[in-house]
Amino acid sequence: MSPPGVFSAPENRPPQRKTPGKRRIAALAAALLAAGGLTTLTVVAAPATATTGAAPAVAGRGATVPFAEQEAENAATTGTVIGPDRTAGTLAGEASGRKAVTLSRQGQYVEFTLSAGANSLDFRYSLPDNAQGTGITGPISVYVNGTHNRELTLTSRYGWYYGGYPFSNDPGQGKAHHFYDEVRTLFGTSYPAGTKIKLQVDAGDVTPVTVDLADFEQVAPPAARPANSVSVTDYGATAGDTSDDAPAFDAAVAAAKSQGKQVWLPAGSFTLNHHITVDQVTIRGAGPWYSELRGARAGIFGKGEPASCSTPTYPGNAAVPGASTGVGLYDFAIIGEVTARVDCDQANGIGGALGGGSVVQNLWLQHTKVGLWLDGPFDGLTVRGNRILDQTADGLNLHQGISNTLVTNNFLRNTGDDGLAMWAEHDADHHNTFSFNTVLLPILANNIAIYGGHDNTVSDNVVADNQDQGGGIHVANRFSAVPISGTTTITRNTATRTGVLDSNWQFGVGALWFDGRDSAITGRIDVVDNDLVDNNYEGVQFIDGATSDVHFDGLRISGTGTFAWQLQSKPNGTVKDVVATNVGRAGVYNCLGPDALTGLADQGGNSGWNTTYCGSWPTPVYNGDNGGTTTPTTPPTTPPPSGNLALHKGVTASGSQGGFPPANAVDGNASTYWESTNNAFPQTLTVDLGSSTSVGRLVLRLPPSNDWGARTQTVTVQGSTDGSTFTTLKAAAGYRFDPASGNNATVPFAAANTRYLRLNFTGNTGWPAGQLSELEAYAS
Repeated sequence: MSPPGVFSAPENRPPQRKTPGKRRIAALAAALLAAGGLTTLTVVAAPATATTGAAPAVAGRGATVPFAEQEAENAATTGTVIGPDRTAGTLAGEASGRKAVTLSRQGQYVEFTLSAGANSLDFRYSLPDNAQGTGITGPISVYVNGTHNRELTLTSRYGWYYGGYPFSNDPGQGKAHHFYDEVRTLFGTSYPAGTKIKLQVDAGDVTPVTVDLADFEQVAPPAARPANSVSVTDYGATAGDTSDDAPAFDAAVAAAKSQGKQVWLPAGSFTLNHHITVDQVTIRGAGPWYSELRGARAGIFGKGEPASCSTPTYPGNAAVPGASTGVGLYDFAIIGEVTARVDCDQANGIGGALGGGSVVQNLWLQHTKVGLWLDGPFDGLTVRGNRILDQTADGLNLHQGISNTLVTNNFLRNTGDDGLAMWAEHDADHHNTFSFNTVLLPILANNIAIYGGHDNTVSDNVVADNQDQGGGIHVANRFSAVPISGTTTITRNTATRTGVLDSNWQFGVGALWFDGRDSAITGRIDVVDNDLVDNNYEGVQFIDGATSDVHFDGLRISGTGTFAWQLQSKPNGTVKDVVATNVGRAGVYNCLGPDALTGLADQGGNSGWNTTYCGSWPTPVYNGDNGGTTTPTTPPTTPPPSGNLALHKGVTASGSQGGFPPANAVDGNASTYWESTNNAFPQTLTVDLGSSTSVGRLVLRLPPSNDWGARTQTVTVQGSTDGSTFTTLKAAAGYRFDPASGNNATVPFAAANTRYLRLNFTGNTGWPAGQLSELEAYAS
């Protein structure tokens, strides 16, 4: 059980993720009862700690929330406790704290005891999907102190994604994930501490149901209508039916703006078939447990043009040029009906450009594509005290040219992509802050990510339990973002059980990781007073291009499955008071050579990571999966050069097509591939073997798929011992790749000692770019 108050908690085809493929998301059952919202949030102070179960309550960090949370595995139950399990695509792996309870037959229950008075329940659950991928629906019984109180309708209709990006609702694609949803209800009366709230499978109820956690809250009565307001009901909106209330909302917004009044959303559920565009107006509800906007198109947008797409405009996507200012959005819920992720569809809860002192506060955003997808440029927004749950894609994304925006004290859980992101595509995001947020269980990507921009801050956040293709906190030059410059600050954050086994790369991603995929990261990065707790794999990772100006001061790495540091590119800067304890395999993963860490000037106080490992990727080591404690082991010795010398080694390229990075060419997975910049020969792919090694044969591969037509690529093989002067090992020649014969080519040459192996592509008869799924290097 967690107390109220401070509440804690690399891709084959990455998201054009950032242009919120097709993924399905869990959605609230049609019979959801009215439910409610966050109050203005506050913070207190205390040190970071590790606990069992869910993410720890870290005083002074993360969002302060109005509910008390209890984990099902810690409650009284006759069900089966599942987990702990850190494997992506499992019910336990996607559960908070990596544990949950499955009720599989009639009479089984989970019973919670209230730690404080409450009049509401919100609980997280999962049901199985059906063979058609359309989900199943059914009730579960709720008891209060042993007496049947009500039934809640559960559904898996909006959950269960399958396959690779963009995700499908077809179970035949395999790789199921994104299993959980939440359902909420107001009891109508307040129950004191000590009351027993039981979720039980009765006759006729749906089974099996997996219960993850329950949040209990004392919801205040609905707010009264402000004196200086117009109500949407005055213009024809009708609560509780299925008629389209969007025209009435449009009329009320226009009237309020012209009269200098607020727009009032009374208690009730209103249906919107298109999003509402606002400028210089405030919309205020009776509270997010009472005033609800529903529908597949439900959303409130500022002016502005969303990112362009090649597909047709979707209904209700019309944008108004410019940027909105002076907008206030307070105290209501947007509960969408989004059942697939379509990146060109602006089916987001809040969107557009909202600057000039605009505020988004105390909203409950659930089952939209993105909670807040904001397209700049604009300046000056505050996003404060919101709950963002069960999203198809990102929780919040500040997209291109957004500045002086504060995102603080928000609670996010179960996003389909990055929890919180700044993406400086085309225009730099700058002087923005993510602070005091709690970000839990993003199913894809990172809890918090900064893609390009300058002078941005990530501070005092709590993040936990991300699932695939990401880590806890990520700083990168990726997705064609304006490169990082100025000073990026990462300070006083706690990440628990973050970092994953990437499903494409098949090696660990760091809890805190830096990626110069598009270009080297040259802007200054200050990493100050952070905690990385119970890391699934490594604590800190550097990959792709160099990070040349990064400064660590006070980093506590408490428990890792593999390494404290994973070096797949070389950092430069300073390191002070970085202490690693309970390291699973070795202090540092380093196949780049003895100079890989020398660029980080040692300023003292560092300990716990003086061992080094280079070799095949090891299995993580945990001691009972008990909240950060791992069993230190003697680091494996480096194996002698044999087998594929290029596997999992550091790799760079002269250019790459978005979503097809050079790392794909050394990941051991022939189905992923690197593709160079198009229409710009010559292009190079360079692998650092880690030390000077005899190489005499290459095997070049493309994906073994009939989807690929046969082609001939013209390639020169070069080698270097220092990374700067290259000699030709094999003169330019054409190599035939044919799916009928495995889509691979062998390149023999006189054995030579080389550390840096470079392929120079000057032609391709099948595509105007260099392409390679695997570069395999052998001694003979």
